[in-house]
Amino acid sequence: MARPSILSRDKVLSAAVAIVDREGLDALSMRRLGEELGVEAMSLYRYVANKAALLDGVVEAILSEMSVRDALDAPWTDRVKARSRALRATLRAHPNALSLFATRPAVTPASMAHVEASLALLREAGFSVADAIRAFQAVVGFTIGNTLSVFAPLAPDERSSPAYGSLDPASYPTVLEAAKVLAKWKADDEFEFGLDALVRGLVAKLDERPAKKRPRDVP
Repeated sequence: MARPSILSRDKVLSAAVAIVDREGLDALSMRRLGEELGVEAMSLYRYVANKAALLDGVVEAILSEMSVRDALDAPWTDRVKARSRALRATLRAHPNALSLFATRPAVTPASMAHVEASLALLREAGFSVADAIRAFQAVVGFTIGNTLSVFAPLAPDERSSPAYGSLDPASYPTVLEAAKVLAKWKADDEFEFGLDALVRGLVAKLDERPAKKRPRDVP
């Protein structure tokens, strides 16, 4: 059995993410994590104070994988989109943890670093503090929600499909018209459409401000 002295916070959180990836969130507990690391569960409290801190740590560990190609000389709109795409790619790699990101805010310093970078970008673009928060929440909420709706794991008996064949064409003409398009639907295209529409809306909000207060790099 490994000794607690060889542990570190990073190792503990990495093991926690591995359990979630393989077995799902419900399988994660201090006892199960101790088994994974070959230590007594009590020794883990040196690194995570409780179950809530452990879940916050899983969020932190997954966010640490997020790689953003953030060209500082690019328009702020492109940089916002780049951060959204990077978050989506990271979340897709850990589908069993998606619900965590929909329910738990970033609270650890390492997680808050991503919040800092995004808020700073929006402030530089010309948003007030309050509007930067709103814009950040809108983009992150869309990104997580879209990813969750498309990639969240479901058991075979939990899956369902729309009963298009049972619909009356006279009552549901538009739905049936859309169903033909959905047969060739691409989730990535849907995401890009929504992200572009959202960012265009943020640009419009900035355009509502007096001209002298508008940032120079708004396209």
